[in-house]
Amino acid sequence: MKRLLLTSALVLSTSAGAVLAQASDTEETPIRNSVGNYLATSSYDVDVDSLTDEQIAALYSIYTSEEDADVDQRVGAVLNDGNVEYETRPEFIVVEQVEQPRDQIYDAVTKGLTGTKFEGMAWELDDEELATAYAILQNENSNSSQDLEAVFN
Repeated sequence: MKRLLLTSALVLSTSAGAVLAQASDTEETPIRNSVGNYLATSSYDVDVDSLTDEQIAALYSIYTSEEDADVDQRVGAVLNDGNVEYETRPEFIVVEQVEQPRDQIYDAVTKGLTGTKFEGMAWELDDEELATAYAILQNENSNSSQDLEAVFN
């Protein structure tokens, strides 16, 4: 069973690496975006653009694997092994003076941006911008497209 899991992880990371190799380090790829989305919901505050293709492939294979054990710990190991600068994110974001779970805010903003020109870009926001975007999307009286433009610029 261990051999099967190791072989699967190796194949997955190799195929992820091959996809990443087709693009330059600064070019966005579906896998790089996927890792960015994953990290945005994790406890790690990482600049995805600072990660190498090998780190992106390793992170992708970790969180997409069938193995649930210690995903957060394994992600931390990849970041630490690569000497990647990161901060640990708080689990909660203060929105309008109320602490709310970060993952719920992120999910709500991601869903709220669907169908806009900012779709799929929630992972680029820091916690303050995420809280602002959430408040804009929850406010029925807001001119959300103009207000969101200010958040993303």
